[in-house]
Amino acid sequence: MCLSRNTGGSPPFWVGMPIATRRSFNRLLAGTAAVPALLGPRAVFAGAAAAEAAQAALTYFPETGFRLGNAAFADYFQKRGGLRTFGYPVSRPFLFLGFEVQFFQRQIMQTRADGSVGTLNILDAELMPYTRINGSVFPAASAQVLAGAPDPGAPAYAERVLEFVRANAPDEWSGAPVRFMQTFLNTVRYEEAFPTGELGPGIMPSINLELWGVPTSAPAADPSNAGFVYLRFQRGIMHFDASTGVTQGLLLADYLKAIITGQHLPPDLEEQARTSRFYRQYAPGRAQGLARPAALPGTDLSQAFLPDDPDAAPPPAASTRRQAPPADLTRLQYGMDVHLWWQEQNREVNLVKDAGFGWIGQQIRWSVVEPVKGRPDFKEVDRMVDAALQAPVNILFSVVTSPTWARADGRTDGPPDDPADFAAFLGQLAARYRGQVRAYEIWNEQNFAREWGAGRINVGQYVELLKAVYPAIKAADPDAVVITGALTPNGFVDPNVALDDVLYLEQMYQYQGGVVRQVSDAIGAHAGGYNSPPEATPVVANTAAARAAGQYRDHPSFYFRRIEQLREVMVRSGDAPKRMWLTEFGWSLPNPAPGYEYAAQNTPQVQADYLVRAYTLARTQYPWVGGMFVWNLNFSTLPDIPRDDEKLPFSILNPDFTPRPAYDALKAMPK
Repeated sequence: MCLSRNTGGSPPFWVGMPIATRRSFNRLLAGTAAVPALLGPRAVFAGAAAAEAAQAALTYFPETGFRLGNAAFADYFQKRGGLRTFGYPVSRPFLFLGFEVQFFQRQIMQTRADGSVGTLNILDAELMPYTRINGSVFPAASAQVLAGAPDPGAPAYAERVLEFVRANAPDEWSGAPVRFMQTFLNTVRYEEAFPTGELGPGIMPSINLELWGVPTSAPAADPSNAGFVYLRFQRGIMHFDASTGVTQGLLLADYLKAIITGQHLPPDLEEQARTSRFYRQYAPGRAQGLARPAALPGTDLSQAFLPDDPDAAPPPAASTRRQAPPADLTRLQYGMDVHLWWQEQNREVNLVKDAGFGWIGQQIRWSVVEPVKGRPDFKEVDRMVDAALQAPVNILFSVVTSPTWARADGRTDGPPDDPADFAAFLGQLAARYRGQVRAYEIWNEQNFAREWGAGRINVGQYVELLKAVYPAIKAADPDAVVITGALTPNGFVDPNVALDDVLYLEQMYQYQGGVVRQVSDAIGAHAGGYNSPPEATPVVANTAAARAAGQYRDHPSFYFRRIEQLREVMVRSGDAPKRMWLTEFGWSLPNPAPGYEYAAQNTPQVQADYLVRAYTLARTQYPWVGGMFVWNLNFSTLPDIPRDDEKLPFSILNPDFTPRPAYDALKAMPK
């Protein structure tokens, strides 16, 4: 279900508007806190200044224990009537059928794919088609009424649809002053929607049409209380109470929340909703907070109804103002692996951008972000994304490690006991950074015991992880590129140490008939040249003497062109259209760490030459390589890791941030 659609004959009012008028409208509303739902994909709901102001006013409501969830929702709340229109918030922002939403008592706000904000058609047949709630009986949607709605393609639709509302929303009915049309017209006040007066007040009927939709029934009195009169719209039910003379919208979203949670659910509503896929779905403590996750793809209720902390700082602004820069994924993508955690992130990101590279690769440790189940802390990740989008460069997140709560043995250097826990986290990540983080690598070097757990290396277990994670990411961000965890070349066949990368990839394709083809968009690999140039032909003879001499040239794993053998596996397995992403590749300078003796033969100029030649080889001969990430930019600059750490000599910066020859060579090379 596409939550942002307008159904039942009420598209945005600008349908049918003369093109010249519509263009004038777009010019007036662009960059203001106006109405993207009325203007289509090009509209911007709030300019940067308005969004920042709204971010500073993410009001906390002690009445319900929730705050306005993000800057865009806060701005919409303020400019669409606030409490009068929406009631109090009754949830946090959360992922709901692939979209970020926040429940209020009367309405549900939704962030659309283009970053605009609107409300759900809450009375759609898939959501709340019910007519009996808490002892009250409401009119059902009437086919006869809807048959009179104007055709959206007809001339002067904007005027005709408002005439339809006026004809079906009377101010007087059966002698009662129901004031349905007056309530419709005064839901949002002009000074709220346009505080600077940038448009004339004649626009207001259309603004209110945005919130209510069109009437879908005739007025009807409650069978058990003639003093209650109701009128059903697409997005709400108006209620006239003769005892008070008040006409207002019912708290329908609160009732949908009751269906989902099973809490405060009236018996008559429960009887109607038992077959709904939303019925009693909320399951705290289970993956994604769902009792039946297959019924609600793209949904994560794990934090949806946990009250906000009134003393905590408001959540970071919803990052809808910036989107990932364009990337032609049919061409080779140039990236650098970086370490941004607790760094001056704009400095590192700008070094990547200044070299002419369009991507950063950053490892995200789940164990660090969500050390307590259900309470992830994204502050540092938000900083990374903001820095990258300011540059702008694209982002690849490589997501690894498990929180101690996700494994019975309490270790972090391996997969979770339940793949659904990892899927829930990736779904949150992809929803939070939808349209901003373009690619996700699912784990890293899972064919290496240090990364997956000694004695636990298991191909099927990894593919099962992919099977859980892939749909969660795609539901949250359908355009995200999902890359299998990159395999490390090693030449071992010992699950206590490592498994050969070619063998591991073959087994991935053999598992369950090659299901990996359906749960990945690209195959990840790591390429190392050790002390050989990238064009060197891999040697197949295994001579212990050569390795003992520090030559590291006695096995195909020690050559950059090992990736050709991985590609052959892809082709044999029927996955030829898919590309391979080298999420790490590089040449180490002389390295004090054990096992890196070969690096003594590499000079800074050799490192520079080999990196450039590897890119040239891929650009000219490997059309199946989608992206290449230099390992690494800046680990040498980190003061808090040991100087004998093996990662430092791979860096292309000196410890003082001056460039090594490799950085200058990569900056100068054709791209």
